[in-house]
Amino acid sequence: MSYFQEIEGDVAIIASGGVFKQAPLYTLDGNLYAKASGGFVRITATGATSKDKMYVVKLVTNLPLFKDTHGRLTVVPGPKNKPLAQEQVQKLIAPPSAA
Repeated sequence: MSYFQEIEGDVAIIASGGVFKQAPLYTLDGNLYAKASGGFVRITATGATSKDKMYVVKLVTNLPLFKDTHGRLTVVPGPKNKPLAQEQVQKLIAPPSAA
């Protein structure tokens, strides 16, 4: 049994050491993660991840995005989770034609 829940059809394009990879997106307690390196990496509002030298090139998702007080991406609104600024959304989200 996994506590990580896959978001069907949504992916992240991640890069590490010059290698690009398409990775499925997951949530855990509303927080956004990408499957990578045999585990999961947490994604921040800037496109950085919890793994050193790995970053998000683009997200392919239609989910509304929020950031928590620590700048991490979440899909759950709340008093401590603020909507992601439109300019940040545009940098992270792939254009509709790419989805």
